[in-house]
Amino acid sequence: MATTVEIPQVYATSAEGEIKVSNYPEAAPGVTPILIVTLNRPKKLNAITGNMIIALIKLFETVTVDDRVKAVIVTGAGKAFSAGIDLSMDTSKLQNEPVGEMRDPGGTLALAMFNCSKPVIVAYNGLAVGIGMTSTLAAAIRVAPRTGAEFGFPFARIGLTMESCSSFFLPRMVGYSNATYLLTTGKRYPADAQVLNGVFAELVDTPEEVLPRAIALAEDIISNVSPLAAYLNRQLIWRNEGSAEGAHLVDSPLLYDMDHLEFKSSFFNKPVE
Repeated sequence: MATTVEIPQVYATSAEGEIKVSNYPEAAPGVTPILIVTLNRPKKLNAITGNMIIALIKLFETVTVDDRVKAVIVTGAGKAFSAGIDLSMDTSKLQNEPVGEMRDPGGTLALAMFNCSKPVIVAYNGLAVGIGMTSTLAAAIRVAPRTGAEFGFPFARIGLTMESCSSFFLPRMVGYSNATYLLTTGKRYPADAQVLNGVFAELVDTPEEVLPRAIALAEDIISNVSPLAAYLNRQLIWRNEGSAEGAHLVDSPLLYDMDHLEFKSSFFNKPVE
């Protein structure tokens, strides 16, 4: 049975303030065609929590059926976009499920972004690594600064495997050679590094220029593009023999094997029971 999505009168900040949703212009009444979604944990470098993932998934599912919203911009508060997953979040419920039924929360988020009928533009205001990078590969457009930010996939350096459907998206963006290089080195790179060529649609000079450029892109899309055609074209690009959903099913069980539990345990200096 299909779930009915309730469309709110206005979009409110959620996840205990960790996800801030703003109109653009901010003072405009009601709901504006452009929504700005801000990861709002600047003291934690916007590390992603379970509550934030749930709130973001709900938001993308809602704006998909809300005709008032024409574009969504995702950015971060402070100097970082996101330092990745908050490793202190409780995953006990996920770990109690049979391995074959486990689903990577980042993959669920990436699929919600991927399936959103409105273009999602990511405005990287600073550092983006781990899930802060992988989940956003599912967005329609990514804008990054040439200076003041680094980007990376550090999984091999901390004993983890890819997540958030990135095994599907990343090699298709940068090519298999660059993807394996990024994943084998686990290093962070500036946005204009050759190995990241294909990830970002546009580069600006500084982090301060990222959000204004993302807004300008959103305004141009709203004024000149058929929303349905744009959505269907995005889907046609990716819908082939391989799929993001297929990658999600492969990625998910790997996140909950003993190596991952050992990593998380050692990170907090706690033995695995």
